[in-house]
Amino acid sequence: MSTFRLSFGKIALEWTVLLFSAALIFPNLSIQTRTHPAVKIMIATYWVLLLIGTPISLGAYFRRAWRKSATVSNKRAYLAWLSLEAAGAVGILIFLFYATIAAVVGLR
Repeated sequence: MSTFRLSFGKIALEWTVLLFSAALIFPNLSIQTRTHPAVKIMIATYWVLLLIGTPISLGAYFRRAWRKSATVSNKRAYLAWLSLEAAGAVGILIFLFYATIAAVVGLR
C-alpha cells in the first residue's frame, strides 16, 4: 500500500491547472455575463487547499535539500543556490498570502 506523497512538482502542476481553469471559466471583463456562484466557490476552495499545500510541500522540499547538503561535493555552491531558492520561495508565499488577503478584503 503506497501513501500519497505531496511534492513540489505536484503542487506546481495543481497551481497551473487552477490558474488555467480560472482563466477559462471566469468571464471576460467586457462581457455582461456573470459567473455562477458555485463555480466561484469551487475555485476559492481549490485556492485555499493549494494555499495550505504549497507551504507544506515547500517545507518538505527544503528540509530534504538542507539534509542533503552534508553529502554534496560542492557544498558552498549548493548552499548558495539553496539559499536563493529559499528566498524566492518565501517571496512567492508572501505574495500568495497577500493576494488572498487583498481578495478577501476587496470582496467585503
